[in-house]
Amino acid sequence: MAMRKILLLITLLYIFDAAYAQKGAPDWLDPYNREAKYSSDKYLVGLSSELVPKGKSLADIYKQLNQLSRNQIIESIHVNIKSETKMNITIVNTESNQLLDQNSVSISKAELVGLKFENYYHKKKKLAFSFSYVSIQELVDYNLSIIKTNTEAIDKNVTLAGAKIISGDKEGAIELLFESQVKMKEIQQSAVLLMSLGMDNRLDFHKIGQMKLDIAQGTDDFFNKGTLNVHELSSFYAYGLQLQIGDSPFSVCTGKIMYQNSENESRFSRKFKNQILNKLSDLESVKLAESGCDFTFQGMFTEANGKVVMVTDFVDNNGKVKATVNNKFPLASVQFGDLAFLPKNFEYIKDLSSIKLITEKPDFLIKKVNLYKHPIKIRLSTASVALADIPVHFTISKGESIQYEGDIISDKSGTATLILNKDQIKRSGKLVLNTTVNVAALLDIAADAEFYKKVLLENPPQKLQTKLNIIAPTVYINSSEAGLGNKMEIPLLGPAIKKTLIDMDYKFVDSEAAADYTLIIEASTRKGQSSQYMFFSYLDATIAMRETSTDKEIYKNGLSSVKGGGSSYELASIRAYEKAVDNFIKDFISKLGE
Repeated sequence: MAMRKILLLITLLYIFDAAYAQKGAPDWLDPYNREAKYSSDKYLVGLSSELVPKGKSLADIYKQLNQLSRNQIIESIHVNIKSETKMNITIVNTESNQLLDQNSVSISKAELVGLKFENYYHKKKKLAFSFSYVSIQELVDYNLSIIKTNTEAIDKNVTLAGAKIISGDKEGAIELLFESQVKMKEIQQSAVLLMSLGMDNRLDFHKIGQMKLDIAQGTDDFFNKGTLNVHELSSFYAYGLQLQIGDSPFSVCTGKIMYQNSENESRFSRKFKNQILNKLSDLESVKLAESGCDFTFQGMFTEANGKVVMVTDFVDNNGKVKATVNNKFPLASVQFGDLAFLPKNFEYIKDLSSIKLITEKPDFLIKKVNLYKHPIKIRLSTASVALADIPVHFTISKGESIQYEGDIISDKSGTATLILNKDQIKRSGKLVLNTTVNVAALLDIAADAEFYKKVLLENPPQKLQTKLNIIAPTVYINSSEAGLGNKMEIPLLGPAIKKTLIDMDYKFVDSEAAADYTLIIEASTRKGQSSQYMFFSYLDATIAMRETSTDKEIYKNGLSSVKGGGSSYELASIRAYEKAVDNFIKDFISKLGE
């Protein structure tokens, strides 16, 4: 490796010697002449060269070489900065070290005032050269002038900003404070450049530090003295982002400024977001777009211990943050007007565990026929105040099986009323009704979101359990079945209809007075045609079902001349009954079924 470096050095020396030997070659190609004329104590220099390929524009080559030679000067400054920071020999002030660490990268964009370029082309060797140089004294004078001018401006701005805060003109104050921050960045950049040139003794680090404190104090007063409105807050964040993103415009898509990663915005955060983007558009920093954006503007806000914590970011398509402003300010100092600070219903989060759910009694004994007559009323309140417009989640279970679940919104009196019906309660028996606040619906957040899980963990809502003993409807059968003029010894319609009703969750009693319904069956068969081998009978039948207490008919169906055939009139009569059974059961299920 050492041998390769020696050979490369010899090659470069040969190239430079050959170039310098050409008639008319500039003296800066010779290292001794260059040092004599542009000594390192007076100049920063850079030298670069490149073979010019056939067909390549010499102007383009010079442009590249000029940049390379400038970069050499910048790199030499970086080397000096690193040396100063690492060795800490001449600079022992803590503030100066911090200044070096924080601002050395920005030197790449530093203005090298007085930087000059000289170019030369060696035709025979087809070599292009670029030499750059800048006077150290010019750099020192220029950057000391920046520091002096900016220091005076900052002192003036901070004083004026303080007066504007007292007078209530916070919009004007924040503009002055951010202008001061821009000038402070320029001071820091100039200070780092001067330190790299060994001019740290020309710098007043105490004053630089004091100005930073003054700007910080002005910002603190902006938030903590007097009141703030949304427009003033938006301006603060817009200027803060502007300070980081610079003057090069880029396109921005609008994301959300959401509460604690809940994906929900409030009326306040939406207006805050829109005003920031409008301000940045006015400053010509961003161009709003619908898609294909360079960055997405997004953020997060929350409240803790009386302080608003608000973060705004510009994020690229890979999720990398381009610029961010993160700040805290007193909630009480903000004038929200008619803008809700929290997303809709989020004020309930801290009270979820204290929302009481109360019902008339813990147990209900209800006949299935009277479900609608026994609504379950759940009253919601907190601190004795009725809560309206709260989604209440009802779940009816039988064992491990959920029979029904749904939401009902509480009314103005804070009552959520569940009116039971047969669609909810398919079968009689003992059931359990569980009731709780539907937090996901209340806050309009996804039930699988981490924020939702966090809310439930920290503020578990109360749950109410109510027992429901649902009694099946009872039926009394009044049946008259005859075959060919005689009472049927083994009825056919009655047992079949009874089995169907049992399957449909009805029970049977022997007393009409004790029954919810009375089922009336009237059926008879008569003789029809006959031949030597075949006999036919015909059935006429009517089935009706009425409510016992009101005598209201809830079902009725009649069949006429249902034909049955067999080897005798008796067998034919049975076949007619069997056909009627199928007909009646299908109709029963379609009209009274579940």
